[in-house]
Amino acid sequence: MNLTGRITGMIMNPGETIKDISEHPYIEEAVLIVGITAIFTAISAYLMQSKIIYDFSDIDTTGLEAIQLITTVMPIVMALIGVLILWVIAAGIVHLVSVALGGEGQFTQMLVVYGYAYIPIMISVIIGMVLMNFIEPITITISSTGAPDSSMGQLTSNPLYQMSIASSYLLKLWTIGLVFMGVKQIHGLDTNKALIAVALPLLSLVFGIVMGMYSSSLMG
Repeated sequence: MNLTGRITGMIMNPGETIKDISEHPYIEEAVLIVGITAIFTAISAYLMQSKIIYDFSDIDTTGLEAIQLITTVMPIVMALIGVLILWVIAAGIVHLVSVALGGEGQFTQMLVVYGYAYIPIMISVIIGMVLMNFIEPITITISSTGAPDSSMGQLTSNPLYQMSIASSYLLKLWTIGLVFMGVKQIHGLDTNKALIAVALPLLSLVFGIVMGMYSSSLMG
């Protein structure tokens, strides 16, 4: 099965595709998929920043350019690097937990399957970029008094933004489902042990949803 067949197979027939990947784990293919996802995530972060206009009119202009550079560039850089780092760390944690539960698979197998499991995340980022293009920019005033600015609530309450977030959560759940299947295939664990192995990514997703809802309520 070639790269294109594996990519489509992870969507149409994940069971057989994961079996094929685990038997022939080509790390360069996983790096390509995760790398493209990282690039798209960085572009998405840039689009997100382009929708937020910071007003520093009430603050001393000394060092203002540096502040603007940090608020613009850092999210993009962190998005690019973060995706790659998170891939290795998450795959490592799932692998170690699986081995502790009696799994016999190899880390390379888990790393490659986890990389392919990023395909739904890549799709969610693309959906988010498309929706973000239709969202009107907002202006956030940075006050020297430190008074909170509720302008961010205009963005988080936007239906298109909410659709983007909802699709992101759903597709991340799909990714976790693919990792779950990968754990069962690679490590030969039963359903209960495989669920334990993916518990941390699942709990991280739930935590992200709860924190996102809490933040939205505060900014709304």
